[in-house]
Amino acid sequence: MMDLKQLQYFLTSARLGSFSKAAEELYTTQPHVSLVIKQLEQEVGTALVERLSTGIRLTEAGEHIRFYAENVLRNADMILETCHEAGESCLRIASHPSSSLAFLAGDFFHEREEAGMSLRYTECNGEEMMRLLAEERYDLGLLFVPLYKLGAFTRLAEKRHLVYQPLLETDLVLHCSENSRFYGRETVTPEELDQCECIQLEDDFFSVEDLLVEAPAFRKGKCSLHKVIRTNSDHMMIRMLQTTALCNIGSYWHKSAYGKYRFSMTKIEGFEKQISFGCLRPDNQQLRPEAEAFLERVTSFIQI
Repeated sequence: MMDLKQLQYFLTSARLGSFSKAAEELYTTQPHVSLVIKQLEQEVGTALVERLSTGIRLTEAGEHIRFYAENVLRNADMILETCHEAGESCLRIASHPSSSLAFLAGDFFHEREEAGMSLRYTECNGEEMMRLLAEERYDLGLLFVPLYKLGAFTRLAEKRHLVYQPLLETDLVLHCSENSRFYGRETVTPEELDQCECIQLEDDFFSVEDLLVEAPAFRKGKCSLHKVIRTNSDHMMIRMLQTTALCNIGSYWHKSAYGKYRFSMTKIEGFEKQISFGCLRPDNQQLRPEAEAFLERVTSFIQI
């Protein structure tokens, strides 16, 4: 009998155009994804995808079913939301990985817990954040976007009926501990970062370290970063910076960020005020009072 898991696997594969990419996102294996899709095809009695050497492509029947499958999963989520959140206030935040934002959200929840507020807090990249907000699964997104890609980001957001609200312009910086040769430096040139061993957040189109490709030495291929670890976990980031000589190329958005860990934040020359920190929200739609209040808290925090 058809189930929600089959529809989720089908839609993920359709969106990514590949069983193997879908398997990575769904934390399973490519053969398992292929098997689940095959079972769905047997249920509906027709082929839904064409299996190509470069990936997959939906058949005409697959395109039709995709529309209905999206509605089914959306309605299933709404049913769960109604059951979980009926009669209570709820704060639903999607954020770039950030310990400071996580602590802010935690403190905000603690203040309102007795009033019955619930919290859903997810860390993800910019592309995933747009999808979650467009599907109305979250109310507010907080993220960093390189200024030279801000136009592309806002256009993509508008297509999903979302709007980006800038809150702060900040610098591209190198985070490191005293284990690193860069520790304590006020500035560093892009050329000095050639083959620098880094821990970075998972790639997406709006990754802030991609700003370095604008530096002549990187653009010409004379310099490159050595990304030793890729993660979507700020906890992993902090742990590796504490215990190794790895660095992180990121943004400086608040003077207390990572302060208690004694990490130095070294400005990368030529990339001052090149990153926008802001919020992503539904266009022409009033935020829930909880989300509006939390956004005010974040805005006050970054102005300290």
